[in-house]
Amino acid sequence: MSARDRDQYEYPQHRVDSLNGFHPYVMYMEDTHNVSNESHREPSPPYRDDDRSAWGRGYGRLTGKNALVTGSTRGLGRTMVEWLAREGANIVVSGREQGDVDDSVDAMRNLGVTAWGFPADLSLIEDAHRLGQQTVEAVGQLDILVNNAGMSIPNDFWEVSDDEFDYQLNVNLRSPFILSQYAARAMIEHGRGGRIVNVSTVGVFAAHPDRAVYNLAKGGVQSMTQNLGYELGPHGITVNCVAPGNMQDRPGTEGEVTDEQRARSERQIPVGRVGSGDDIATTVLYFCLPEAAYLTGQTLLVDGLLANYLREH
Repeated sequence: MSARDRDQYEYPQHRVDSLNGFHPYVMYMEDTHNVSNESHREPSPPYRDDDRSAWGRGYGRLTGKNALVTGSTRGLGRTMVEWLAREGANIVVSGREQGDVDDSVDAMRNLGVTAWGFPADLSLIEDAHRLGQQTVEAVGQLDILVNNAGMSIPNDFWEVSDDEFDYQLNVNLRSPFILSQYAARAMIEHGRGGRIVNVSTVGVFAAHPDRAVYNLAKGGVQSMTQNLGYELGPHGITVNCVAPGNMQDRPGTEGEVTDEQRARSERQIPVGRVGSGDDIATTVLYFCLPEAAYLTGQTLLVDGLLANYLREH
């Protein structure tokens, strides 16, 4: 396959036509060339993340793409599918409970995209295979897979039972591997490239207490990301990974983060706050864009520098 043939993962043609061949960012840059020099002396608006009214608004850059996001009925996964849908992607929702899946499917359709929903318990290998089969049969052409579903069972490693070990490995590593197999075969068959995005954890970089099994499974996900990126590169399929830091929407955990926990986390994080679903969704979206075609096999740590600075106090 030639490099030109591999670059089939591209903007929808009708979107390019509607922009007269220009990307919205390019149009913005060209418009600024006509602004008087006097205006450049005015201070620009500050970078702020407390006003997110324009975040994830979407330019239709993924219109016509079909995306499966696991664990997408709540938390980080629900935010991911909202961002992808606002970019025009059709969504396959998956979660453990049928009612939650149905609610998320309705929400995606209200955003104007086609949506399907398949419940799956990814601790069960047969459910992972069934989800892969159902998705490929439903969408026809699968373009994006986001292996977001994850969970942990906090415990001292010497107290972890065989069942607890297998449960966490199945959800966090084996099921993503199986679904990546289905996605890769489908993407290779349709020959238009694709995107696989995995989700890891800051715990691979700085150990969590009581989460040895979860962290080692996510370490396997990062290794899988590199290997799959190498094997799938010739087919125009990129494979990348996002590693969230301390999140207010914690995947795979029960209960809300308390004010005390949040305040303690904010003191430990250089940017002064815990992360949100939007912080992770924007990273996932970037990995899925046509512009990210040369980025593969990478893990991006999104943690406000939590894991990589020297604490003096």
